Amino acid sequence: MVWIGGPRGRGAGRTKPLMLHDPPPGYRPPRRRIPLPERQRLLRRDWILEHVLAVILVLCAGTVLVIICLMMAMHH
Repeated sequence: MVWIGGPRGRGAGRTKPLMLHDPPPGYRPPRRRIPLPERQRLLRRDWILEHVLAVILVLCAGTVLVIICLMMAMHH
């Protein structure tokens, strides 16, 4: 049985949840809530990864620019 009624708060409408006997194709059950310390750790890891990748991208762009300038200077 698959419950597809969605989250219900206080005073939500129907009393009986909407249920399907078999899940539709591609249905993935909702994931459990991630504890706050774990979420903070994941966010910190993502933040560090984004900044490291930004530095690498800037260095690569600078290297390509220098190579292009050297090629133009030696083309003479």
